[in-house]
Amino acid sequence: MKIVQVKCPSCGTPIRMKNKESVFLCDNCGMMHTRNHGIERIDYEIAEFASGGAGERMYMPFWRLYCDFSIRSKNVEGGSFFRLAQWIKGDRDSGALFVFIPAFDISLEDFKILSTRLTLNPPHYRTTMNFGGVARIPVLLTKEEARELADFVVVTIEAEKPGVLQYLDYSLSVKDERIIYLPFVKTSSGPVLAI
Repeated sequence: MKIVQVKCPSCGTPIRMKNKESVFLCDNCGMMHTRNHGIERIDYEIAEFASGGAGERMYMPFWRLYCDFSIRSKNVEGGSFFRLAQWIKGDRDSGALFVFIPAFDISLEDFKILSTRLTLNPPHYRTTMNFGGVARIPVLLTKEEARELADFVVVTIEAEKPGVLQYLDYSLSVKDERIIYLPFVKTSSGPVLAI
């Protein structure tokens, strides 16, 4: 098996990785890139920790997809598309939204909880330039996989209301994507968002 040294395409610094990951992050210049279909730069943001918060700190990565969403037709009895109506910006049946996709190893149930919670209530945060020595959870999901999961999040959001959703024909178009590292603190009940 041939082993190739990966170097940062921006500054040429060799990149050493402790864990398997779908992205490469240069410790010298901070450039993140992938090599799935040639070298591609990945935009990312690091959210700042809120002050205080006891416990072990870590950064968990999410793909944040900026999407255009449009309902082509619908047939609803017993309610309305309450969540979607709250969620999209613009007129009632179309608009733009951010869809959050956990990019790390996670159970299906926790994936549904985190993705729908963050999509319905996008976090507000200040950004920081580096991780400040805090552990960074590896990115395991590729951009292409995150795009495919965006539809799953949309359906999950409405399908969690039993007896309401009858039929929904929609289009979801991803316009932009980036990785957002959100700060979490480990607690006895699991990781808690710390912004």
